Amino acid sequence: MRAIDKLIMNITPDDREYPPLLREIPDRPSRLYVFNSIIDWSNSMPIAIAGTREPTSYGVALTRKVVTALIDEGFKPIISGGARGIDRIALRVSATYNEDGVKVLPCISLSEDIYDSTIEKMSEHLCTGDWQSRMNSWLVMRNRIVVGMSYALVIPEVRISNPEWYEYGVACCGTYHAVKKAKEYERPVFIITPPQDLLRVGDIKEAYELIVNAGAESVGDVQELIKELKHAVKR
Repeated sequence: MRAIDKLIMNITPDDREYPPLLREIPDRPSRLYVFNSIIDWSNSMPIAIAGTREPTSYGVALTRKVVTALIDEGFKPIISGGARGIDRIALRVSATYNEDGVKVLPCISLSEDIYDSTIEKMSEHLCTGDWQSRMNSWLVMRNRIVVGMSYALVIPEVRISNPEWYEYGVACCGTYHAVKKAKEYERPVFIITPPQDLLRVGDIKEAYELIVNAGAESVGDVQELIKELKHAVKR
């Protein structure tokens, strides 16, 4: 481990600050840049949260319930990509409980500011050079880090928010790629079944079915999620 500046550390799999579960995946990052290193990985049960960038009011409320239940049961820190919508809500709820969380970014800026002392930022890239042209591929690649460092992936709500994804042969989003990586790493994936009125909404129904077909296990509510999660991680 070495310091890039006062707050950014360059860590490798040999360092204790490197997430232990991430060491297990075959395409683990050879290095990580960590900003505001605060997580004690020796005493953690990290869970990844992913979902739509355009949640319904139901999805917002459900995400809050999910994260609260996870924290109450000791499943923490919360890991997410920090995008608007579900990812960002999850980290905000965690911070409300004064719990540390991890935001996995496509790249870390050398001018990062600590706007929330409960958030550890992490990436395998620095935002230097011609980083803007690499952003799209880095956004996809970071999903493997989000799920690779976590015991499970939980999806409160998903929907088709960007029709441009059809160009890539899928109807959804970064969440879809996160599910595929989680299954590759044999991490359990859970999605909460939307209520019937939302399942009649085309973009929600199509995205939900896509995620389930990709390997996510559907659960009926937060209580069932916690029960299945405990079983999946042998708690």
